[in-house]
Amino acid sequence: MEITGLDQIDNRIIELLRDNARLSYSEIGKIVGLSRVTVKRRIEQIEKSGIIKGYHAVIDPQAAVKGIRFTLDLDVVLIHYEEIVGKLAANPMIHQIYGTSGKSHIHAIGIVPNSETLGSYANYLFRSTRGVRELNWQILVTTYKDTERGVDYEIRYQKHEHMEAGSESSGQEQTRK
Repeated sequence: MEITGLDQIDNRIIELLRDNARLSYSEIGKIVGLSRVTVKRRIEQIEKSGIIKGYHAVIDPQAAVKGIRFTLDLDVVLIHYEEIVGKLAANPMIHQIYGTSGKSHIHAIGIVPNSETLGSYANYLFRSTRGVRELNWQILVTTYKDTERGVDYEIRYQKHEHMEAGSESSGQEQTRK
């Protein structure tokens, strides 16, 4: 992503920091052809302008906790909405909760140790929570893109070394039998 209003070097510095925010000023300087001091000054200016809002670690909670990632979609009676969100938020297995439009008013993502625990939790949640009209759960099998957890679709799934044999584009139509 190129930011309008910044020169090519500042855009390259931002790209390098986005890929690895732990690079030193000296390392960045070697890549972009500037001194450490000049790189430091440029980064400070970019931060001061508000373009760089902060530096964050990419955390993968699943790497630390062995388990299964899952989603819950709940269709709820709106009068009980906050109560249900509170119940989800109080459970340490639930890591993210979203309000949605459409039939499912609440979408949650979490990690459980095994599928039996997920089934038991979903059953408990449905039976013991007032206002849940419908509850659907799914186990997440593959992550194709998750920028917060460092999975980039373009890098992982579009590069030649990650493509399945025979799936390279040859200009011919491919069909399944």
